[in-house]
Amino acid sequence: MKGVGAPNGEAGQLSELIGKRAPDFELATLEGDTFKLAESLGKEVVVLDFWATWCGPCIKALPEVMAAVNEFEGQGVRLIAVNQNEAASTVRKFLAAKGWDMAVVLDTDDERPVRELFGVTGIPTTFIIGKDGKVSMMHSGYSPGLKEELVKDIKRALK
Repeated sequence: MKGVGAPNGEAGQLSELIGKRAPDFELATLEGDTFKLAESLGKEVVVLDFWATWCGPCIKALPEVMAAVNEFEGQGVRLIAVNQNEAASTVRKFLAAKGWDMAVVLDTDDERPVRELFGVTGIPTTFIIGKDGKVSMMHSGYSPGLKEELVKDIKRALK
């Protein structure tokens, strides 16, 4: 797992989005509502995690991503789990089996998926978007210690 775009020059390929305004998008939520990224920008730090139920590294990473975000409860940090091209029923069943409670949006548009807007080539990939609407960090893949890295990066995004 690599944190890329970090101020301290961590190893990894720099995402072209680091320091730029996050691409806006609208996706259906698991509950059938619509999530609009633009409505969160300027109000909260958004952690976008691109994942799928069949992805082993995603299943290892998500508890750490959720734990990192939970450390900032009440401080304006929000996790949006961007599921990759799976049916809502599949995702609901998976979350129920795991006992996970998180906001999930469904990236199911094959013509213009949100993952392409963010340049995601593999999952899991996690982006941290600051209150200013700019992408401050990207993490690709999974390795132990992800939670600690995300906590540091979220603290920076909150400043």
